[in-house]
Amino acid sequence: MISVILAGGGRGERTGRKIPKSFIKINKKYLFLYSLEKFNSLSQVKEIILVLPEEKITDYLKNKLKKEFSKLKIIVGGGRERKDSVYNGLKYVDEKADIVLIHDIARPFVSRRLIERVIDGAKKYKACIPVIPSTDTLKIVENNFVKKTIEREKVFRVQTPQGFSKDVILKAYNKSKNINASDDSQLVENIGIRVYTVEGEMENIKITFPVDIEIAKKLKNG
Repeated sequence: MISVILAGGGRGERTGRKIPKSFIKINKKYLFLYSLEKFNSLSQVKEIILVLPEEKITDYLKNKLKKEFSKLKIIVGGGRERKDSVYNGLKYVDEKADIVLIHDIARPFVSRRLIERVIDGAKKYKACIPVIPSTDTLKIVENNFVKKTIEREKVFRVQTPQGFSKDVILKAYNKSKNINASDDSQLVENIGIRVYTVEGEMENIKITFPVDIEIAKKLKNG
């Protein structure tokens, strides 16, 4: 059984908007709806746990979304950090789930093919993430001076969804109280689990800055 956590509890302050990122509209549709629609349409997915900013979760929204999306199990409030938001969602994963997918709502254009690659990798290796090669030259900088140039052939940019066996991701989060991590796979690495990688997609962009919103609008219309 595959359970999905859609992580969208953040403030999204870098977008330059006064509303939470999940509620930014891309061509008249809330950002979080893109991911919710995609995962709800997949036969492999049996339940979806949607994480949104607490103040945005109204009875009207809950009732409306549950009527429209058959696999939506619950909407839960986000935490202070991304890690806290995902942990809030993990509490509601069904006991029968064997694979948990965690996806950032900030990536609205994830494809079915990519999701299926991550699912296959997670089933085989217990932990799987999509990555894309870095095309830029990479430098380590300290106090505005270059300290070292990194071999970019060995450096990859990480995307979501990330997939894990339920036991692995629960163990990783239960041991992560004092760890700051920018993604879920880092927590899995910290408990000694090797993370398998599959090819990501350039179209699977992340909405972070104002320019990303404009790019997303053009991709949607393209």
